[in-house]
Amino acid sequence: MNKKILYRVINILCLLIMIGTIVWLVAIWDKIPEEIPTHFDYAGNPDSYGSKTEIIVIPIFAWILYGVMAFVELIPGAWNTGVKVTPENQARVYGIIKGMLVFLKLYIVCLFTLITIFSALAKSLPVWLLPVELIVIFGTIIVSIVRLYRAR
Repeated sequence: MNKKILYRVINILCLLIMIGTIVWLVAIWDKIPEEIPTHFDYAGNPDSYGSKTEIIVIPIFAWILYGVMAFVELIPGAWNTGVKVTPENQARVYGIIKGMLVFLKLYIVCLFTLITIFSALAKSLPVWLLPVELIVIFGTIIVSIVRLYRAR
Protein backbone atom coordinates (compact mmCIF):
# COMPACT_ATOMS: atom_id res chain seq x y z
CA MET A 1 0.00 0.00 0.00
CA ASN A 2 1.22 3.48 -0.86
CA LYS A 3 2.45 5.37 2.24
CA LYS A 4 0.37 8.42 1.36
CA ILE A 5 -2.79 6.30 1.23
CA LEU A 6 -1.80 4.45 4.43
CA TYR A 7 -1.28 7.74 6.29
CA ARG A 8 -4.64 9.03 5.04
CA VAL A 9 -6.35 5.82 6.18
CA ILE A 10 -4.70 6.09 9.62
CA ASN A 11 -5.78 9.74 9.97
CA ILE A 12 -9.35 8.83 9.01
CA LEU A 13 -9.24 5.94 11.49
CA CYS A 14 -8.10 8.35 14.22
CA LEU A 15 -10.99 10.69 13.47
CA LEU A 16 -13.47 7.81 13.42
CA ILE A 17 -12.16 6.53 16.77
CA MET A 18 -12.45 9.99 18.35
CA ILE A 19 -15.94 10.56 16.93
CA GLY A 20 -16.94 7.04 17.99
CA THR A 21 -15.71 7.74 21.52
CA ILE A 22 -17.90 10.83 21.77
CA VAL A 23 -20.91 9.03 20.29
CA TRP A 24 -20.37 6.14 22.74
CA LEU A 25 -20.15 8.54 25.70
CA VAL A 26 -23.37 10.26 24.67
CA ALA A 27 -25.11 6.90 24.20
CA ILE A 28 -24.14 5.56 27.64
CA TRP A 29 -24.14 8.85 29.56
CA ASP A 30 -27.00 7.82 31.85
CA LYS A 31 -25.23 4.54 32.69
CA ILE A 32 -21.93 6.20 33.70
CA PRO A 33 -21.58 6.30 37.50
CA GLU A 34 -21.69 9.74 39.12
CA GLU A 35 -18.17 9.16 40.46
CA ILE A 36 -15.53 7.86 38.06
CA PRO A 37 -11.78 7.34 38.15
CA THR A 38 -9.99 10.48 36.96
CA HIS A 39 -6.40 9.32 37.45
CA PHE A 40 -4.65 5.96 37.50
CA ASP A 41 -1.39 4.80 39.06
CA TYR A 42 1.34 2.99 37.14
CA ALA A 43 -0.41 -0.35 37.68
CA GLY A 44 -3.69 0.96 36.25
CA ASN A 45 -5.50 1.29 39.57
CA PRO A 46 -7.62 4.40 40.11
CA ASP A 47 -6.00 6.76 42.62
CA SER A 48 -8.26 9.76 42.14
CA TYR A 49 -11.98 10.10 41.55
CA GLY A 50 -14.22 12.85 40.29
CA SER A 51 -17.56 13.70 38.79
CA LYS A 52 -18.63 11.93 35.62
CA THR A 53 -18.62 15.26 33.80
CA GLU A 54 -14.82 15.25 34.14
CA ILE A 55 -14.69 12.40 31.62
CA ILE A 56 -15.32 14.98 28.89
CA VAL A 57 -11.78 16.29 29.43
CA ILE A 58 -10.19 13.10 28.09
CA PRO A 59 -11.68 13.19 24.56
CA ILE A 60 -11.21 16.97 24.41
CA PHE A 61 -7.54 16.51 25.23
CA ALA A 62 -7.29 13.76 22.59
CA TRP A 63 -8.79 16.10 19.97
CA ILE A 64 -6.37 18.87 20.97
CA LEU A 65 -3.33 16.58 20.80
CA TYR A 66 -4.50 15.17 17.47
CA GLY A 67 -5.03 18.68 16.11
CA VAL A 68 -1.63 19.94 17.24
CA MET A 69 0.12 16.90 15.79
CA ALA A 70 -1.84 17.20 12.52
CA PHE A 71 -0.81 20.86 12.29
CA VAL A 72 2.84 20.07 13.00
CA GLU A 73 2.66 17.35 10.37
CA LEU A 74 1.87 20.05 7.78
CA ILE A 75 5.02 22.11 8.42
CA PRO A 76 8.02 19.82 7.92
CA GLY A 77 10.42 22.76 7.70
CA ALA A 78 9.80 23.43 11.40
CA TRP A 79 10.64 19.89 12.51
CA ASN A 80 13.77 19.29 14.51
CA THR A 81 14.84 16.17 12.68
CA GLY A 82 18.07 15.52 14.58
CA VAL A 83 19.94 15.22 11.28
CA LYS A 84 21.05 17.80 8.75
CA VAL A 85 18.40 18.07 6.04
CA THR A 86 19.88 18.43 2.58
CA PRO A 87 18.21 18.50 -0.83
CA GLU A 88 19.41 14.91 -1.31
CA ASN A 89 17.90 13.49 1.89
CA GLN A 90 14.97 15.87 2.45
CA ALA A 91 12.26 13.56 1.08
CA ARG A 92 13.54 10.56 3.07
CA VAL A 93 14.00 12.50 6.32
CA TYR A 94 10.63 14.24 6.13
CA GLY A 95 8.95 10.98 5.15
CA ILE A 96 10.34 9.25 8.25
CA ILE A 97 9.21 12.05 10.56
CA LYS A 98 5.77 12.21 8.94
CA GLY A 99 5.33 8.46 9.37
CA MET A 100 6.36 8.70 13.00
CA LEU A 101 3.85 11.49 13.64
CA VAL A 102 1.01 9.64 11.93
CA PHE A 103 1.57 6.46 13.94
CA LEU A 104 2.04 8.39 17.20
CA LYS A 105 -1.30 10.11 16.58
CA LEU A 106 -2.95 6.71 16.22
CA TYR A 107 -1.35 5.37 19.41
CA ILE A 108 -2.31 8.47 21.40
CA VAL A 109 -5.90 8.43 20.14
CA CYS A 110 -6.19 4.74 21.05
CA LEU A 111 -4.68 5.34 24.50
CA PHE A 112 -7.06 8.20 25.29
CA THR A 113 -9.99 6.16 24.00
CA LEU A 114 -9.10 3.25 26.28
CA ILE A 115 -8.73 5.60 29.26
CA THR A 116 -12.12 7.13 28.44
CA ILE A 117 -13.77 3.71 28.22
CA PHE A 118 -12.29 2.39 31.47
CA SER A 119 -13.09 5.63 33.29
CA ALA A 120 -16.70 5.57 32.06
CA LEU A 121 -17.02 1.97 33.20
CA ALA A 122 -15.38 2.90 36.54
CA LYS A 123 -12.81 0.14 36.13
CA SER A 124 -9.07 -0.15 36.58
CA LEU A 125 -6.93 0.04 33.49
CA PRO A 126 -5.45 -3.26 32.32
CA VAL A 127 -2.06 -3.81 33.93
CA TRP A 128 -0.55 -4.38 30.47
CA LEU A 129 -1.65 -1.00 29.11
CA LEU A 130 1.16 1.22 30.41
CA PRO A 131 4.04 -1.09 29.46
CA VAL A 132 2.56 -1.77 26.01
CA GLU A 133 1.93 1.90 25.31
CA LEU A 134 5.42 2.88 26.48
CA ILE A 135 7.00 0.19 24.31
CA VAL A 136 4.89 1.12 21.30
CA ILE A 137 5.39 4.90 21.62
CA PHE A 138 9.08 4.87 22.52
CA GLY A 139 9.70 1.98 20.14
CA THR A 140 8.25 4.03 17.30
CA ILE A 141 10.40 7.01 18.26
CA ILE A 142 13.57 4.91 18.57
CA VAL A 143 12.96 3.13 15.26
CA SER A 144 12.36 6.53 13.63
CA ILE A 145 15.58 7.94 15.09
CA VAL A 146 17.55 4.95 13.79
CA ARG A 147 15.94 5.35 10.35
CA LEU A 148 16.75 9.08 10.41
CA TYR A 149 20.36 8.37 11.26
CA ARG A 150 20.58 5.94 8.33
CA ALA A 151 18.80 8.34 5.97
CA ARG A 152 21.14 11.24 6.51
